Amino acid sequence: MNDRDRTQRPKRLRIGGVATALAAVLVVGPTYAAEANEPAAGIEFFEGSWDDAFKAAEENDRLVFVDVYTEWCGPCKLMDANVFPKDAVGDYFNARFVNIKLDAEDEDLNGPEIGDRYGIRAYPTLLFLNPDGSELGRGVAGLEVEQLIQLAKEATGEASSGFQDMAARYDAGERDSAFVRAFLEAAKVAGAKLHDDVQAKVAHRERMAPVFDEYFASRDKETLVNADDFAVIGAYKSKVERGDPAVEFVIDNYDAFARVAPENAVAAFVLESNYYTVQRMANAGDDAYLEQLDMLDGPLRRAAAFQRDLEPDSPLLREFQEENFRNGYLAQTGRWAELKQAVEARLAKPGADRARVYTSASHDFQRAEAAEYRLLAREYAERGYKLDPSNPFAAMTYARSLEQNGRNGESIAVLERALADITDPESAIANVLATQLANLKEPPAP
Repeated sequence: MNDRDRTQRPKRLRIGGVATALAAVLVVGPTYAAEANEPAAGIEFFEGSWDDAFKAAEENDRLVFVDVYTEWCGPCKLMDANVFPKDAVGDYFNARFVNIKLDAEDEDLNGPEIGDRYGIRAYPTLLFLNPDGSELGRGVAGLEVEQLIQLAKEATGEASSGFQDMAARYDAGERDSAFVRAFLEAAKVAGAKLHDDVQAKVAHRERMAPVFDEYFASRDKETLVNADDFAVIGAYKSKVERGDPAVEFVIDNYDAFARVAPENAVAAFVLESNYYTVQRMANAGDDAYLEQLDMLDGPLRRAAAFQRDLEPDSPLLREFQEENFRNGYLAQTGRWAELKQAVEARLAKPGADRARVYTSASHDFQRAEAAEYRLLAREYAERGYKLDPSNPFAAMTYARSLEQNGRNGESIAVLERALADITDPESAIANVLATQLANLKEPPAP
């Protein structure tokens, strides 16, 4: 096994000789066995049932670490490839924890039930638990190696956060570049712990944004092309649209950054920036979104080629954006006949998610004024909902269509069923459904 193979996926370890059937295994994918006399690299994730993992923790006097992820989560994939396989992480976690990877959406592994039990609302969620299952702490964010270790130390009481002390030093005027970068890194850990307090998270982000901007503006740009500074840029400018100085700096120096930092992270960073720029422009009806999309064949072609090799069906690639953002552009510019043709073409594709296509199209056509397309919006909303009544977005769209046609009683029933199916009443989607329902029952005063 070469070094490249060893860093592609964290190693899974069978602890205590536990052998379980495939249906009970908590992790999927290949298991890389250690070579003879070769020390294990990275975190050794437990293979076995959820209950067996906690039994192993109790028997071996260890705590439990759980990486709660989904297959579509970008930061989860980056941690899986770039953080969990590192020796420093393995050395720390393997000596202290029974480590579990849990796909929160895998029903065969009870992922949704376990996620509900611990109130998981975002990914990755990094859980630190006692052997009895009680929670010590958690963080919600993609983190780097030292940040993950620091989060674990704080969650288990091995160390305290130095963030407030560093904030006081910064406010007192300390501006040494190494200190400020360390402050920005510590802030990422502090922010990850604010998982349940939206206002505190917003305040934390607003507090640290100018710190990063000042740091970036004050540095000799040639000195910023290194793995640590790229990680800081990625932490503070992830998903920020094109035009931001730090984003453009990474794009202009893509080749140099790809030599010193993991290219999967560099590619994702620049492609996501372009993605959100294209999305905004298309949804605003700006013809220039096509020119922005052309960037994938121009300055961003190396990043796009890398992403295609890594994930051929990635939404960051041109094919996905051409198909998905064009509909928003057509709706915004009132080109309803073309939009209908585009929807029908997507529905005709083998393997199309028809429920999602119908629901999205209905949302677009509800903006039309012509009776023909308003009728189509109603038809699409009903089809999408009937194909997937458990989808809260389909329920919202169908309920809105019913309301627009004076069928308020049916609309209320649809929303009430959707709310009853949501296990987390505090989630964002639950709040949106509840607001829509309340407005139906007691319309706001004009």
